[in-house]
Amino acid sequence: MLESLLLLSGLFLFSLLGDTWAHSPVAFALVGVWLLLSSTGLWLLWKRAPPFVPTSRAIMKEMLALADIRSGEHVYDLGCGDGRLVRAAAACGAQAVGIEFSLPTFLLAWFLSRKHPNARIRFGNFWRFDYRDANVVFCFLLTDTMKEFERVIWPALPPGCRVVSHAFRLPTIPLTRSQGGAHLYVKGA
Repeated sequence: MLESLLLLSGLFLFSLLGDTWAHSPVAFALVGVWLLLSSTGLWLLWKRAPPFVPTSRAIMKEMLALADIRSGEHVYDLGCGDGRLVRAAAACGAQAVGIEFSLPTFLLAWFLSRKHPNARIRFGNFWRFDYRDANVVFCFLLTDTMKEFERVIWPALPPGCRVVSHAFRLPTIPLTRSQGGAHLYVKGA
């Protein structure tokens, strides 16, 4: 979503500045920066990843209550958006890591989380991370992506790991509990 706005605002800005300025080296550099900031998000849209939608405080409280985070636990937020769940988990004493693939959203999350010592924001594709030390995993993934999560990430999670999903459910894993719009799954042995 942020990438689309960047791309549209860039095109609008260049159309306002006129033809003479648009052929300057500075204009080409700005177009390059705009494309760089937009590229990862456009790839995510093509892959049908969910857009950045900030988690409401009510849903965040439900997700945190279901997660039952204890001090020292390792928490991951897949597609962390602005990092609000990462910061909240860190405030509970967890070592919290947010993973974000959209460059503008990553930069926003990193900036907002920089003063929280237990919160780290990582840029990258969450499918390529190691979750063997995870105690809690937060996610807001669409239906097809939840199927892929169940196939790829779920088997790699350690026993006892708690997965808290906002809105969308895992297709075949038994649900442990739901609260409002949040769903809890606990990995068995």
